[in-house]
Amino acid sequence: MTKKNIKILIVDDHQALREGLKAILQLEPDFSIIGEAEDGKQAIKLARALVPDVIIMDMDLGDMHGTEVTEVILAHQSEICVIGFSMHTDPELAEAMLKVGAKTYLIKSDAPDQLISAIRKYKKW
Repeated sequence: MTKKNIKILIVDDHQALREGLKAILQLEPDFSIIGEAEDGKQAIKLARALVPDVIIMDMDLGDMHGTEVTEVILAHQSEICVIGFSMHTDPELAEAMLKVGAKTYLIKSDAPDQLISAIRKYKKW
């Protein structure tokens, strides 16, 4: 049995999307979903408490923007791999996420395999 060694925090303001991602990612034998956050403040709090390896970060969180949340988290926990994950295809938004420290930026309409592959790369970034 494979050890679930990649700890993942999902940050998205839509519960259905969080649940869908969780269902897909839990099928991977080495992934462990350790938490879910629906807004920026909760994401920051959970990142500090749970210390995930990877955070899947939405951009539009209601109370804060994903770039702001990413910047705050990485200022204190630079070892976390943040993956920007949004429906927005604007290259400037992707650039903004990378500028604040996200390792990559994926579009929600991309195949789940791309997200799974990005998560598995976290140790190499």
